[in-house]
Amino acid sequence: MGKSILIIVLGMSVIVGFIMLKLNANSKENLSTTVNMFEQTQARIIANSGVEIYLEKLKHDRSMMNSSFPNNNLFGGSYNINISGPDSMVKVISAATFMGVQHTTIVEAAADKVPFHPGPGAMYLSAGTVAGLKKNAIGGSMEINGNNHDINGNLTGGGSVPGIAVDGATQKTSILNMIAKNAIDQVLGAGGTPSVGVVSNTIDWAEYAQLLADNPDILIDTQTKIKTTNVWGTTSNPKVTFVNGDIQINNSQAASGCGILVVNGNLTINGGFDYKGMVIAFKDASIDIKLNGNGSIIGSLVVAGNQINVEVASGNFETLYSTEALNLIQSLLATKRFTILSWWE
Repeated sequence: MGKSILIIVLGMSVIVGFIMLKLNANSKENLSTTVNMFEQTQARIIANSGVEIYLEKLKHDRSMMNSSFPNNNLFGGSYNINISGPDSMVKVISAATFMGVQHTTIVEAAADKVPFHPGPGAMYLSAGTVAGLKKNAIGGSMEINGNNHDINGNLTGGGSVPGIAVDGATQKTSILNMIAKNAIDQVLGAGGTPSVGVVSNTIDWAEYAQLLADNPDILIDTQTKIKTTNVWGTTSNPKVTFVNGDIQINNSQAASGCGILVVNGNLTINGGFDYKGMVIAFKDASIDIKLNGNGSIIGSLVVAGNQINVEVASGNFETLYSTEALNLIQSLLATKRFTILSWWE
């Protein structure tokens, strides 16, 4: 009996030992599989991120076309980039390595210019903006002029648009009441004085502003990016500038530019300001212009955000409609966007 029990116990020990060895082998195999999957996934993420990074860089630097960029470090690994083709068929090859595991991503994309839509007046106020206006939102020494000007702000004598353009009769009444209350006598342009006109607006300005904000040449998203002198594009090289957040141009600072300036947040201007082209405020934007000097927008100002506050303490502010400025932007603005045509991994 005792020998039988011993034999059974020894047999069970052998079986249990075999099972333990098998479980241990499976555990090691599962761990190896898990580690390998992690390495493959990480290599894939690095390769895909490399494509996104270099397409974004290519938007702003066309000289990168038909070039290679090796040994980029990312997420503990590295990747090599090769860019080839014309704008109509850009091919980006991203070869990544992580812990000895390799992954290659090949993407084909087409580049085109961001479209341009001119503002319908010297100042356009959306229905939402008008609904949120304070009674004293616009006041002080200013000129809002829809008569056509050249790019230097001189009258040309040809054509005109409303000084302030709105979407409907209700908005027009609200703006006329505000002008009368604040005694603004320099709202000029089509339709007499004060020039407030209803326009047939077919542009979703918030959507258009978001498209521009997604493809900026210059991004101002912290106060530290504001210097004593700020240049956001020139007449020979216009730029799309995106101001995102609460940004202030102080008394000792000045900003000038040419192109399209998109604002989401609070842009407060206390210093000098001179811009040629279009300024578009959208989303949560509130443009607070509190000048102690002179400020001008030559082209068009479009407000499709929550509100606008223009208070000229001293000095002068003007927004002058200019087809010359707007046409210049349309012809020279080089901002690109990419449409993905194919993605292989």
